[in-house]
Amino acid sequence: MNRSLPPLSFLFLTLAAPGVAQDLFAEKIVPILEKNCLSCHSHTSGKMKGGLTLDSKSGWSEGGTHGPAIIPGDTQKSLLLKMVHWSDEDHRMPPKQKLADDEIAALETWIQSGAPDPRAAIAKAKPTADWWSLKPLTSPASAPPTPPGPLPANPIDRFVAARLAASNLTPSPPADPRSLVRRLFIDLTGLPPSPEDLQDFLTKSAASPAAAETTYNELVDRLLASPRHGERWARHWLDTIHFADTHGFEHDVHRPHAWRFRDYVIKAFNSDTPWPRFIQEQLAADAFFPAETNLTAALGFLGAGPFDASAEGTAPAAFEYVDRDDLVTQTMGAFVSTTANCARCHAHKFDPITQEDYFALQAVFAGTGKGNLSYDEDPATAAARTRWTAVLTTASTPGPTQAAQLLTPENEAVLTAWEKDGGGRESWDELIPGIYTSAFGSILTKLPDNSILSSGPRPDVEVYTISLTGKVKDITALRLDLLTDDSLPMKGPGRLDNGNMHLSEFEAQVFRATGAAPEKITFSQAAADFDQAGYAAPAMLDGDPKTSWAIHPSVGVPHHAILKLSAPLTKTG
Repeated sequence: MNRSLPPLSFLFLTLAAPGVAQDLFAEKIVPILEKNCLSCHSHTSGKMKGGLTLDSKSGWSEGGTHGPAIIPGDTQKSLLLKMVHWSDEDHRMPPKQKLADDEIAALETWIQSGAPDPRAAIAKAKPTADWWSLKPLTSPASAPPTPPGPLPANPIDRFVAARLAASNLTPSPPADPRSLVRRLFIDLTGLPPSPEDLQDFLTKSAASPAAAETTYNELVDRLLASPRHGERWARHWLDTIHFADTHGFEHDVHRPHAWRFRDYVIKAFNSDTPWPRFIQEQLAADAFFPAETNLTAALGFLGAGPFDASAEGTAPAAFEYVDRDDLVTQTMGAFVSTTANCARCHAHKFDPITQEDYFALQAVFAGTGKGNLSYDEDPATAAARTRWTAVLTTASTPGPTQAAQLLTPENEAVLTAWEKDGGGRESWDELIPGIYTSAFGSILTKLPDNSILSSGPRPDVEVYTISLTGKVKDITALRLDLLTDDSLPMKGPGRLDNGNMHLSEFEAQVFRATGAAPEKITFSQAAADFDQAGYAAPAMLDGDPKTSWAIHPSVGVPHHAILKLSAPLTKTG
């Protein structure tokens, strides 16, 4: 069966042969890139603006801060074409003069054909300088030289003697005993010997060469063990990190506690602290050795440099960058023996520290602040303070787990000993109710144990007013006891059906004499033996009738609350 054919349609396909596309790249694209792009986006130029390089396929496919520059086969998503079309006012490339139309068309054709690019990635130039400070220490490959004449006892002196011989120089004669002991004292302690020390050395060393050597060695050991040795040699470290007792700059404010870091360095030298530990203590003693609070002073290293107090107040953002720059400079210079702060402003082709490295280092100190820091120099005191601060925080934060957190075996032992010792000599005196009334109909009855039982009508809101008397002299707190009774729902201590109660406000006044005006008692805090979730004892003192202290679900058992006075109430007259 014959069927009529549909209207004839024409489909045009433009296919670029691989060889044609490669020729286009070599003849057109490479000259466009070299003329307009590679001066700012290539490894060879040393400039990689926006992190983008266009001197290799991997460069433009990985892209820079905005992502891949070219998507092969997709002219709409290729950022390079958007840039050269100047379609975005903020992103025009090249920035000075737009490419010619035929150059843009060539780039479009090349990308549409798959963007073939045979160029391989160009390796980054490696530092050519011999960075001695970054090399690990190694032993000499050969034995110390053998200079002519008597060999020095110290191998280092053999190198010196060999250089002297090579230069036709002779060493100076040995120092006389008086000069020798003076040099030793000044070198190790910075102070000359006393007349007694000098005479003692001269007398003992005059007996024989062996006695002179023994006396000298003993004196060396004595001076190394002297506190003056650390004072003498600590100054070299303090000079290295530009330590000062003042801030510097035009105001040059005094640092009254800078001496603590100075004393730490002296002690570190005298105790022969190993170098790796010396570094850790100064950079992060609080992180590496948190229990050794006596090392807190070591962190003075981070604040040893100049401090522009004026800039801190007038230009805090700029101050922070400059201050962190000083920290990077000080740290790298002291511990790595190299400068890094040049890379703050520009990347160097051959420096071992790149600009990215510099700002990564600066970020390490971004959370570092400078100022006086309180600490416990005695680690035992610091540990005790940490423990009791945690206990105080827990005691001040009511919740269902509060009792379990407070009454640990360790705390129980302390509490038991405290109670056995008389509870800190505190005592509770009973106050006897005299007059007691309810505002909205509840019936109040005084029981034989002097407690007050509420019964009868049960209004939604009730106000109890009770006058109390007793033989008390000084009052620092009031204790409110809630007792159970068989007449109460669930035995109480509240009157609600579930045995609960809500005490919203507690107020107290003192009458010092008959007819005298009452004085209002103020309270600083309230705590209870049990708090219902969301209804803690401090609510009794917040002045808000919508909040309250409650004890559900711990019903059917007595409870109490203690209200601490803001100031002791002392009886007068």
